[in-house]
Amino acid sequence: MKKRILQLAAVLLTAAITVGGFAGCGTGGGTSPSSEAPAAEAPSTSEASVSEAAADSGEAVTLSFIRAGTDERAQAAYEALIKEYTAQNPHITIEYQQYNFGAELETKMNTLYASGSAPDVVRAPISTIAQRASMGQYAPLDSYIDSWDEKDNIIDNAYEVGAYKDHRYGIAVNIEASFLFYRKDHFEEAGLDPAKPPTTWEELSDYAEKLTVREGDTVTRMGFSFPMSLAHVTIIPFARQNGAQLVDEENDEALFNDPKVAEALDYLASYSARNMLIPYINNKDQNPFELGKGSITVGSLGTYDTIKASGVDWVDQLMFAPMVGREKQSGFGGCQIMFLSEEGEHKDQSWDFVKYLFTDDSVWKLVTEAGATPVKKGLSDKFAQEFPEIGPTYLDALTYAQGMPKVEWAALFEKYLCVAYEEAMYGKKDAQTALDDAMVQLNSELGR
Repeated sequence: MKKRILQLAAVLLTAAITVGGFAGCGTGGGTSPSSEAPAAEAPSTSEASVSEAAADSGEAVTLSFIRAGTDERAQAAYEALIKEYTAQNPHITIEYQQYNFGAELETKMNTLYASGSAPDVVRAPISTIAQRASMGQYAPLDSYIDSWDEKDNIIDNAYEVGAYKDHRYGIAVNIEASFLFYRKDHFEEAGLDPAKPPTTWEELSDYAEKLTVREGDTVTRMGFSFPMSLAHVTIIPFARQNGAQLVDEENDEALFNDPKVAEALDYLASYSARNMLIPYINNKDQNPFELGKGSITVGSLGTYDTIKASGVDWVDQLMFAPMVGREKQSGFGGCQIMFLSEEGEHKDQSWDFVKYLFTDDSVWKLVTEAGATPVKKGLSDKFAQEFPEIGPTYLDALTYAQGMPKVEWAALFEKYLCVAYEEAMYGKKDAQTALDDAMVQLNSELGR
């Protein structure tokens, strides 16, 4: 059965759907928190942690590096870092390639691993960990991390999202943590205090009702803007806020028809039932909030940059707050993680390059030029000072951001959870029935 599931997972990864603003549990490279951010200085030689193996051997080595995502700004930042690293280590050549999330990336990766040409370094979404670690394609990094002099300067969540079954297989270089965006002017118009954003489900629902604007039966402005379709990134954090587990990763079992998940889905569907939404499809239609047709939404650094770049005249009305909570606080976090291939022939040199990407200067370059996360603890204050309007809320969101479950059938989990979500949101089934039916379909496809 295990072999059958592994084979099925390989096929699913090749055809994985890339959904939402946190596509594949990560954005395509992201954008910077501010287009006005100052250019980062090039990494200094003193910060470039060069391993003795790489520095002393002098042997010519070629490393292959694959990155998920095709954002041009991120590409330029990584290419600049590669140029700087190889200039300091002239015996190292790095062949860099990037591919779109989803099928394009997975097809390329499957081909390389199957042909014995595994990449040395991979930056890929969290959703790839379970299958590729189980198949022995990603290398455990425990021994490297334990001897790394910077290990305690990396935020805890960067390790957590890269861990699987008691091993650390990767380190997150980017976590698209989500939090609340809201309009100060809309709050004031509705008689709400902008200094007191909603903190609970009940407050969010109450605020949203007061903020919703209709012309007859047509909603022209949503109080709380979220998608009607393909929205696993919406139901997952709300279910977790309600204390739901969704997946038992240890026992490789889906749990998303738990009554706590149904309660969360009922809550979200109530916005549709009360005619408080403008229907839109995640990752296909633009969030109406970005068009001025919403008062509250869930967003990320990329959302902020998109709004600023659009030139709207209300950007100065934006305010930010932590995600609401119930039993706990939780927000979705799309993750891009640095991995090494177990089959790579130059692991020490590959690890040395990865360490270079995590020096303070390199991380800051990726933050300001590619919208990455300040994953170094020592950079938190600098980030908050550089981006005072959004930085503190984002840094807080990093502490409770959670990505996709780490299972080999993550694509199927996403597929059937989205089916149940849409059936409930469009009133075709009640939440519990929709989730029960989706669970039956998932288990049937898994042969269970």
